[in-house]
Amino acid sequence: MANSKFYGNAYLYLILGIIIVFWGFSGSYFGKLGQTELPYHIHGISATLWMIILIVQPYLYKINKLKIHRYLGWSTLILVPTIVLGGFEMMKLMIHNQEFYPPNTVYRLAFIDAVTLLGFIVIYVLAIYYRKNLKLHARFMVCTIFGPLNPALTRVFFAVNMADNFNVALTYAYILIELSLLIIIWTERKEKEIKFTYIPVLIFTFVQHLLMYSAGNWNWWVNMMNEIANYS
Repeated sequence: MANSKFYGNAYLYLILGIIIVFWGFSGSYFGKLGQTELPYHIHGISATLWMIILIVQPYLYKINKLKIHRYLGWSTLILVPTIVLGGFEMMKLMIHNQEFYPPNTVYRLAFIDAVTLLGFIVIYVLAIYYRKNLKLHARFMVCTIFGPLNPALTRVFFAVNMADNFNVALTYAYILIELSLLIIIWTERKEKEIKFTYIPVLIFTFVQHLLMYSAGNWNWWVNMMNEIANYS
């Protein structure tokens, strides 16, 4: 399959993803840039750069700018640790500032964030390892968009008044992501690579979805998060 044709329009779908993320975080981050502390900027900027790279990389491949594609790809070896460390810092700050969150939600959010970051690391490592296998590499990279979509969609459902509480908004976000993955899997059902990419990510997302309802009540998890955040 020619380079210009395989996933040739992937960047267009990924643009939709970044629009949802900007929309979801327009009130809590992008609309308050001048009032935001440095750790939030590090996390917000690094995550935004990752989503921009997700859009730029398939476009560079489509127009055969492979050298720039490779250089930009290797730059993520610096960006990804920044995203992960920034994400864990956000979890710690969230635990210290839990009075600003809905009751009984902080440790559940910490579970979602921790598991999402772990999944992101695994998918990224696989994408780098299989960088010479176009069909696997591209699909692994696309899979990384679903992590930031979860919190963004949760906020969007609140913004459009489709959810009146946190549980409902989170549930809707998970369901929409799961439906999106099912559509992709059905569309690509004849491709063997989905067994190593979209299907495992769907299972991972569904298990995370089920566990997140009770995660905030796990004493061992609450104690571990408090220890990591140095919170008492």
